[in-house]
Amino acid sequence: MKSFKETIINAFLMSFFSFFSLSTVVLVKNITSYQIKNIKEKEKNIFIKQVIPKSMYNTFDKKFFFVKNKLLGDKKKHSLWLLFKAKKAKAAIVESIAPDGYSGSISILVAAYFNGKIIGVRVLSHKETPGIGDKIEISISNWITKFKNMNVVDLKDKKFLLKKYGGEIEQFTGATITPQSVTNAIKRTVVFIKRLPLIFSL
Repeated sequence: MKSFKETIINAFLMSFFSFFSLSTVVLVKNITSYQIKNIKEKEKNIFIKQVIPKSMYNTFDKKFFFVKNKLLGDKKKHSLWLLFKAKKAKAAIVESIAPDGYSGSISILVAAYFNGKIIGVRVLSHKETPGIGDKIEISISNWITKFKNMNVVDLKDKKFLLKKYGGEIEQFTGATITPQSVTNAIKRTVVFIKRLPLIFSL
């Protein structure tokens, strides 16, 4: 009988400590995930201030939405900020994906007016090759700033090809896939922004 009781007690203790350990792991994971999400949101806000002028950031009202559209690179929900002046929507900032980067998906942030004129672009995250493909980062080179004030006509706009393919976009030494992938994503995203007045009846 004593052996049976000991077995029950041991089983209870093992179950308790297993449950406690699992709960601790889940709690730590949730806390870590929350912190990572907060850090990413703070970084995103920093980039938002970079893709639009300071005067625009301070004087335009911003409304946030989640949107899904194939032009944004995947089937996930993407962040969208509509920018209003005097209660009228003037432009938008959209988080988008270049799914065909050399080393995987590249996350970007694009700001543009509804007529297709680009206000600014920044890369949020990527896994491109250091020293080659990472020139898409503003901290590495000013390549991404060259899109400012360019105008996207439609999805067939040939300006948004690398110069070696007859377009106006500079490539990197030793890299063509990364810059063309980002360029294509920017073009698609701006086309999406141009369609927003119809989607939202602005």
